[in-house]
Amino acid sequence: MNSIITVSSEIFRSSYMVLLDSSAYVLFGFFISGLLKAYLPADFVRRHLGKGRISGIVKASLIGVPIPLCSCGVLPAAAGLKEQGAGKGAIASFMISTPETGIDSIAITWALLDPLMTVLRPVTAFISAIMTGLAVHFFDTETVPEPLLVAS
Repeated sequence: MNSIITVSSEIFRSSYMVLLDSSAYVLFGFFISGLLKAYLPADFVRRHLGKGRISGIVKASLIGVPIPLCSCGVLPAAAGLKEQGAGKGAIASFMISTPETGIDSIAITWALLDPLMTVLRPVTAFISAIMTGLAVHFFDTETVPEPLLVAS
């Protein structure tokens, strides 16, 4: 019984430490989301990243490449783009390209591998983000039902 309590408390402590470690990145993601909301008009997002546009997938991947967000911080930024009217394919593309091309990951690639791999990594991230966005765009058949209007 004592070992179960010890294991449970260790799991709780480890989970709490992961929460503390990721909190700064999530807050940074909220900050980037706020910048996107403040400086990108909703009309711009709807026009360039809107639903049904393949060019929006490429643009979302391009927007995501230079933003230094990790996989935790990209979620609030993607949610902000969704609220502004971006399509599912564009959001998937943004979510793939952003964490793969952070400055920290590029620096560690330079340090551990070589300059060729340092160049190929963001290019591959950009291409894989576009492929993911296209897959979501073409294979997503889920439709969101329109809300029912109740006459009073």
